[in-house]
Amino acid sequence: MQVRIEDVSPVEKKMFVEIPWETVSIKLGEAYKDLGKGVALKGFRKGKVPRPVLEQVYGQRVNAEVAYQLVRESFFHASEEHKLAAVAEPRVEEADPIKKGQPFKFSAIIEIRGEVVPQDYKGLSIERRKLDVKDEAVDESLSQLRREHTELRPIEGRDVTAPGDIVGLSVTGTIGEHQINQPQFAVDLDDPEREPLPGMRDALLGIPIDTKDKEIEITVPDDHKDESIRGRKAKLSVTVLEARSKDVPVLDDEFAKDTGKAETLDGLKAALRKELEDKERDVIDREAREGVLRELIKKNQIPVASSLVERAVEMQYQRLRQMLGMKPEKGNASLSDDLREKMRPAGADEVRGQLLLEAIADKENITVADAEITAHIETTAKARNTPAAKLRAEWQRDGRLDNVVYSLRQDKVLKFLVAGAQITEVEKLTQAGTPLPEGGSPNAGPEEHVHGPDCDHDH
Repeated sequence: MQVRIEDVSPVEKKMFVEIPWETVSIKLGEAYKDLGKGVALKGFRKGKVPRPVLEQVYGQRVNAEVAYQLVRESFFHASEEHKLAAVAEPRVEEADPIKKGQPFKFSAIIEIRGEVVPQDYKGLSIERRKLDVKDEAVDESLSQLRREHTELRPIEGRDVTAPGDIVGLSVTGTIGEHQINQPQFAVDLDDPEREPLPGMRDALLGIPIDTKDKEIEITVPDDHKDESIRGRKAKLSVTVLEARSKDVPVLDDEFAKDTGKAETLDGLKAALRKELEDKERDVIDREAREGVLRELIKKNQIPVASSLVERAVEMQYQRLRQMLGMKPEKGNASLSDDLREKMRPAGADEVRGQLLLEAIADKENITVADAEITAHIETTAKARNTPAAKLRAEWQRDGRLDNVVYSLRQDKVLKFLVAGAQITEVEKLTQAGTPLPEGGSPNAGPEEHVHGPDCDHDH
């Protein structure tokens, strides 16, 4: 076999291949032998059909299958011999038909990773938000904790609803032209933010607990957040299924002890503030890493193989569907050409970011120690309430441990870049950062699952 490689671009090479007839003939012989074992044609016993007859009936199909095999074998041979670092199957441009006694010739484009030499990655200029947790945020956290410790009790000593009750309803009727039929529906008479319709809480206050088929009319304000019902009149029939009163704990030291977070109310507020500050630090740190990634990509617009970009676009699309609560979609059937085109720039930058971080890790000799892998597994296992050894075995069995290491290594590179960056402290960021890599090698094919190791979708 003769192979010649030519450069087409930094991420493409062209492979010219000539395979001698002797090799082609052997492949054809093997193909017809396998085919003949299972073929039954009229006038011949199964497995006894002569090759000339098989060639006449199946020749076109067999030639195509053998040509495909020869292309793949040549590709793997050339990739290994010339160390091409290919990232996708070859794209055949020209191929001669298989003819008896003649060599099989073809040419194909091979997309490669290309050499990545990161530039100007030290001293990147980024913004970092100042840590500032407002007293209002602590108060809201305290209120949320209080709601979580609130108990619902049967109503005693009265037979009508009152502020603070939670009422379970069956609701039918219309809102404008929209039909309503909610057999089970809960309304908190003390929660204006979650009021189903403006005025509904007031309409339900002071009504008998055993109310049945009560007619309610409400006019939805013109500035209501739901455009489809703005200014419409709601005509509803409600039946109270159940009503409960809320036993709201008093904000005192006893409440603090009940939460298990502190011994005093002041101590509880301090503990909640620390929790909020820790969470905010994590957000700020992530924003800083996203900022250095954005600046790194801006300074290194390296060429990337189109197949890697397409793969990144497909993964971004699936992540978007997952964020919206939609099931993963095989084949990306609803990913239109227009949407794909709009997503390509972000997809290209995602690939650039991964390749650049990997190159910097190699250049700076940044590695992930066994202790770091173990710590990550233990943290994840604790969050999942599963034994660490079981989780490690699961990741090893599914081939996901390499993705974990890859993701941890890239995160270490981002922290390295942040540590060496020129940072400006700001109250509010003026630019959004580039989303961090999701984990997984940019060279991975679809079967290698390039999402993060902890995602929940089907593999």
